Amino acid sequence: EKDIAAIDINMGCPKEFSVKGGMGIALLKDSDKACHILKTLVSNLSIPVTCKIRIFETPEKTLEIVNKLVTTGISAIAIHGRTRDERPQHAVHTDIIQYVSERLTIPV
Repeated sequence: EKDIAAIDINMGCPKEFSVKGGMGIALLKDSDKACHILKTLVSNLSIPVTCKIRIFETPEKTLEIVNKLVTTGISAIAIHGRTRDERPQHAVHTDIIQYVSERLTIPV
């Protein structure tokens, strides 16, 4: 904590290794677990805690999950503009990022 400026939890990595290990995007399958991790970090550290996610199929579903994560006290959230199954050859859904960011009080 004294050697770093912040902690960012990557809940967006879709790589097989991460998913099989319960990391990355797999954390969002159990949003209660994801929130518990974030809340524990926020409550026990004096530095900012942030996280990164991927979008869901709809803006509304993405906002629902993001709102839940925001209740943990995170300082900011990064939103990758592709779904779990989309890769760089797929277009980024900037409309979903904008939809969510316009409805939050923390930086996106």
